[in-house]
Amino acid sequence: MEYRKVKSVAKRVVTKGDFLSQKILNTMKTISDIVGGTLGPGGQPVLIERQELNICPVISKDGVSVFKSIGFLDPVSHCIMESARDAAVKTGNDAGDGTTTATILAESIVRNLNNYLKINTKVSPQKITRKIEEIFDNIIEPTLNEVSIKMPNSMEEAKPFMRAIARISANGDEKLADAVVNCFELCGDEGNVTIIESSGPSHYEVERIEGFPIPIGYEESCAKFFPAFINDPAKQRVFLSKPVFVLYHGRISETQLIVKLMMDISDAWQNKDFTSNVILVSCGFSESVLADLAGNFPLPNTINVFPLVAPMNAILNSQMHFLQDLSAFTGAKIFDPLSNPISKATVEDLGSTMESFEVLRFRSTLVGNPDEIEIFDRISGLKEQLKTAESKYEVSILNERIAKLTGGIARLKVVGSSNGELREKKDRAEDAVCAIRGSIKSGFLPGGGWGLLKVCDKLSESEYYDDDVVTKILIPSLKEPIVRLLSNVGLSSERQNGPTDPGPPLENSELDSIIYAIEDNFEDNKTIVYDAQERKLVDALDPKNMILDSLPAVLEAVRNAISIASLLGTLGGVVVFERDDVLERTESSDTNRFLRDAGAENPANERI
Repeated sequence: MEYRKVKSVAKRVVTKGDFLSQKILNTMKTISDIVGGTLGPGGQPVLIERQELNICPVISKDGVSVFKSIGFLDPVSHCIMESARDAAVKTGNDAGDGTTTATILAESIVRNLNNYLKINTKVSPQKITRKIEEIFDNIIEPTLNEVSIKMPNSMEEAKPFMRAIARISANGDEKLADAVVNCFELCGDEGNVTIIESSGPSHYEVERIEGFPIPIGYEESCAKFFPAFINDPAKQRVFLSKPVFVLYHGRISETQLIVKLMMDISDAWQNKDFTSNVILVSCGFSESVLADLAGNFPLPNTINVFPLVAPMNAILNSQMHFLQDLSAFTGAKIFDPLSNPISKATVEDLGSTMESFEVLRFRSTLVGNPDEIEIFDRISGLKEQLKTAESKYEVSILNERIAKLTGGIARLKVVGSSNGELREKKDRAEDAVCAIRGSIKSGFLPGGGWGLLKVCDKLSESEYYDDDVVTKILIPSLKEPIVRLLSNVGLSSERQNGPTDPGPPLENSELDSIIYAIEDNFEDNKTIVYDAQERKLVDALDPKNMILDSLPAVLEAVRNAISIASLLGTLGGVVVFERDDVLERTESSDTNRFLRDAGAENPANERI
């Protein structure tokens, strides 16, 4: 008998050549134009249609929000876009800001690298990418760290710098900058800022609420089962009101271990004298336990049990330390396999009911009113441990734990009259909060692209300057965000005497004359930048005209842009699936139905 192999899935293959190069350049330019158009005071918001039914379109000036909404009908362009989007999203995840800069940088590096390789066909693309990575490690990163400024320890001294960083990150919104700085005054450096939305006349409100921030979210705790626990799909979060806590110092490998306690909780809930929301905290969960909890969580008329993995750091027994801190905050007892097995637990051992528990992708927040005596005793014990700490790292960890128990949470309420306005303001508020947090941790730089120009100046003085990688790829690319920032406010890159003027090609243009003016002050160690909103050169550190950027935002933007652009700029082929219109319509219909049903099951979509 003759056997025939089943045919594999047909794909579209695009090989190296002019078509692929042009496709990459056109795709990157489209992305850079729409995302880069939001940059700076002259940037403009983008109208984005939502996938969900009966949801108004969103108007956003946040670079990563715009980037995430982009999609191409052509599968090759779409695949290139998704690869490039990783640079912006990773910058947002790592630094909280700088996503637009990363996008503009990536496009510029891809374009300059592609053009260079097209002219120099005998040059090894891999050699060029390794050289770029070497220059980043040896020149770019050290330079940015060297010229950065540390945030003062005193809140009073730090406030002007924090306000300037927040104002720039929030696109010049001074009221929002003041509100964000007030949040950090209330909660401290290690506190947590929760941002919520509310309808009404446009303004911002700040208040302090007692809370306990947790540096772990649903993705790490629930692994691949996390979609089943998300009960607020619009915000991609898990939100449980009035939860209790089961604390277990050990790994839960079998569901049978907790069945008795869960049945007791269910009985108490059905008798109307107990909550239905339970946070199960342990050192780890097996896949079978996560699967059982995920299958039960969406069901109506059952208790909701959310699995939370105790976060770990380099300190031995750090998970136990976390459980002890959480126990002090919630009043729940800690169980373990040896001395206090969970089989002996009762509903009275789960502590007092907290107000709410919110879980995001990488962060969780517990809000409630802890017992002040328990908190005081716990803090006293941690302060005693500080006296015998054996390393700076241990001191920093202990200080962080104390701050979490004492700092609480600041709640920033963004109030707007429309959904579009609310979303746009919330995006800017999140950027400002992350920018300040990154600056407190790592430092800040003069803004307006000063840091990137300083790197270009350093490259021109380094041993790499004679290398084409610097003069034809890196320096022109690093200046591109400044060019886009200035062009967004209407400055021209053409010579004032006309494009056919035989004089110097750069010095007579508005844009380049400003760049030269900034670079001329490097020798005197002056931090002169261009205030694009006021249309004048100012000292970035002048208290009246502070223009500052978070160091992590700039550094991660350059790092991630170089990482992805080095790959896309040397791409030699693309293999993608052909698109099936019928299948895509079916999947879209199923997605809409799921989102509609999820919204129907959670009509309140409770907020903190």
